[in-house]
Amino acid sequence: MNAFLQKLIADLKIFSNELLLSGLHATQQISTSMSTVASTTALLKSIDFLSALIPKLMGELQMTDATRKVMLYYTTSPKQATFSRRASDYQLDSAKRLLPAHWLGVLPVAELDTRPLRWLLYLLDVQQAALAKVHTRTNKYIEDSLLSQQGESAYAENDRATLLSMRSRLDEAKSKLAGAKALLLRNVQQQIVPSSNIPHPYPRSPSWMKLRRFAQQLLHPNDYLPSFLHNLLHGTVEIADTPYLYQRWCGVKLLQAFETLGWVWHRDPTGALFLGGEVCLYKSEIQISLWIEPRFSKRKVHPSGFSSQTVETHPDYLIVTPGPNGVDAFILDPTTTANPEVRSSKSRYLDTIEAIGMGAAAGMPVVRNPLRAWSASPLHLPHCELDDSEGRTGTIPMHPLDWSPQPLQDWVMDIDNYALAWGKFARMFS
Repeated sequence: MNAFLQKLIADLKIFSNELLLSGLHATQQISTSMSTVASTTALLKSIDFLSALIPKLMGELQMTDATRKVMLYYTTSPKQATFSRRASDYQLDSAKRLLPAHWLGVLPVAELDTRPLRWLLYLLDVQQAALAKVHTRTNKYIEDSLLSQQGESAYAENDRATLLSMRSRLDEAKSKLAGAKALLLRNVQQQIVPSSNIPHPYPRSPSWMKLRRFAQQLLHPNDYLPSFLHNLLHGTVEIADTPYLYQRWCGVKLLQAFETLGWVWHRDPTGALFLGGEVCLYKSEIQISLWIEPRFSKRKVHPSGFSSQTVETHPDYLIVTPGPNGVDAFILDPTTTANPEVRSSKSRYLDTIEAIGMGAAAGMPVVRNPLRAWSASPLHLPHCELDDSEGRTGTIPMHPLDWSPQPLQDWVMDIDNYALAWGKFARMFS
């Protein structure tokens, strides 16, 4: 793994390790370590592992760790039986002799020791509680993203299908846990309650020894997770491709730049950074919106207040602010290449995206396009680079290994000034 990718991963993990997941984007495989595995990946893999292990655990416990008991029964046959101690089991014969009419039989039976099963049930409950949190959180991310995925192209359809597939994977994990718990209780055939106490004596069969090692990483992930996942995932793990990790890294830095200028958000932005959506920012009773990966279609009005003039288009970041005629927009579209042609191509959004409401010039209606459409690129520069004399297009240098916040801060400062000025003006006449 190169230093560029390592730095992206390290910075994104600080904000949220969920940002390492592929989401809607392409994937890459890298060597497994604690720093490269998102918590959702670890949880889903551990659920797969434990649910598949349950049948073996039950079978080995019945074969090797059943408690041997005996059941007494009465029989008319003396075979493998003994004399009964009940007087009613004897009768007199014709010679007045007292002879046994019933004998006491002894039948060995096996009864499961429920202590290991109570602990196993506790581990399943731990996984269920963790999955419930992930399920609720990720479903919210998916719903927010679906609101922004309004295009009709094959790309839009594929994104929606991917989102629904993510939801299905969580539902599948939920079903696996429910099935594992039902199998356990069906085999026990008695009511048991979970116990966090490791059973003593502990079953020594192979699957139960695997479970004990697994339980260490489940209950103490910081101590045991890396080596467990390395073996479970066969040494590699899938994460988002580098360009998309860089895009998210730029998004995190963009939010931090707004935060430095006093803008705050009330809802966790992780879901929007992960799957796309809206992050609302507030300052001095002014609101602006950061739309992440909005998809604009010519035939549909996007919730941001903008649409596409021609073909469907999909910028990475669209910042919507108050303006003189409603709302205005600033676009930032990161790229990992330093190629000038690729960077300057981001200016296309100035022509392809337009506001829903019209502006005015000399009393005549005019189209309102974004005010700026810039790229972000890992350049080694101490300042922003302009592509035109008006500053409508250009590049912000954003290199993870040579990071200076000042160029991005300068770019965001212009948006801050614009939003506050027109936001206060709008409030004066509202």
